[in-house]
Amino acid sequence: MTSKKRPNLAALEANFDKESAWAEANYGPQVMGRLTRPGRPPKGATIEPTQPHSLRVQASIWQAVSTKAKKAGLTVNQAAQLALLEWANR
Repeated sequence: MTSKKRPNLAALEANFDKESAWAEANYGPQVMGRLTRPGRPPKGATIEPTQPHSLRVQASIWQAVSTKAKKAGLTVNQAAQLALLEWANR
């Protein structure tokens, strides 16, 4: 069995730019104007109830939306909500 060594603090500080670029690529930038924040809402916050709905789309459309949402740092659900809100407000 092999064990991976974790980098020490000095190594991380030396490679901060590389590590932060990796984190941004894997976890996405913080996008302003997100509809929901990840995790539980703060205690006492008023939350509008949600209902699950299904959306039937072609696989190619779903893949395109998924790719574009990931590049924007959003989930497909958040991207769909933004698109629906934009369409509804026309």
